Amino acid sequence: MSATGLTAMAVVASSATSSSAASASASSSASSSAVTRRCPLRKVASVAGFTLVELLVVVAIIAALTALALPVILHARSASERVREVASARMLSMAWQQYAQDANGAILPGYKSGLPAYDETHGPIATQTIGVAANRWVWRLAPYIGHDLRALYVGDHERLLHELEATDMSNYLYQTSVFPSFGLNSVWVGGDETYGGFNSAFLGLFGKFYASRLSEIPQPASLIVFGSAHGQDAAPGGGMGELTEGFFRVRSPNFDTRTWASAYDAADAASWGNLSARHGGDIVVSYADGHAEPRAPQELDDMRLWAPNADAKDWKLTPQQ
Repeated sequence: MSATGLTAMAVVASSATSSSAASASASSSASSSAVTRRCPLRKVASVAGFTLVELLVVVAIIAALTALALPVILHARSASERVREVASARMLSMAWQQYAQDANGAILPGYKSGLPAYDETHGPIATQTIGVAANRWVWRLAPYIGHDLRALYVGDHERLLHELEATDMSNYLYQTSVFPSFGLNSVWVGGDETYGGFNSAFLGLFGKFYASRLSEIPQPASLIVFGSAHGQDAAPGGGMGELTEGFFRVRSPNFDTRTWASAYDAADAASWGNLSARHGGDIVVSYADGHAEPRAPQELDDMRLWAPNADAKDWKLTPQQ
């Protein structure tokens, strides 16, 4: 073969080799490009996704944190409601004092027939159409709190006030007089005709056993005037109805006999004189000097806190000699 032919063959072989290399290079590049396009997506998917185990772990952590935080939140809410109730009880005692000052020292009667009372429009409350609403202390003290009955309805019971405002006026006046959040120690402070107050025969037998004037209270800082209360209406078929956080009267451990049960029972309003330990087991009470505080139920089982003439923890009313 001639030199020219050999040269031509070499050129063709070289060209073929170059073409083959180029093709291989292109194929490798395409393959590399494909890998480059797939790998980042695969990495993103692996980072963004969660396995079932991971999701369960996250849910368990959230549940544990919620369980830890919930008691703290509930405690803070309870503490806030207690502070508000203490403030309301203090305001009521101050209004009670102002009433007495305007009446030349005479104390607000707790429960008595025939006394005038006025609604927030200053219209007289007619007892013949609204029953005994005017007999109770609520509407007689209302002018001294600007007829702002929110002071008498605290916590969940405040919602009841707004519901009652939408009903007829007679029912509103009656219900608000029966179920304020605080009850008055009316048997010993101001007098209560249901328990011998203002009754000449009863007073003749037992003497003047309740304070009707500020000057008749020897220790105002330790005589209870108002306390957190709850009550129960009689059910239509007999027995006791639903428990309501509110009642206009609270009663002492003793009268002429023992009136409280041996232990406080939150489900039985009458067991502890209608007092309600609705704030972490404590009862908010206010005193004749105007201060208020939360007390454990057992701490209130002392007649010296209730009756101005009591001189012993288990003191009882007895006939005069």
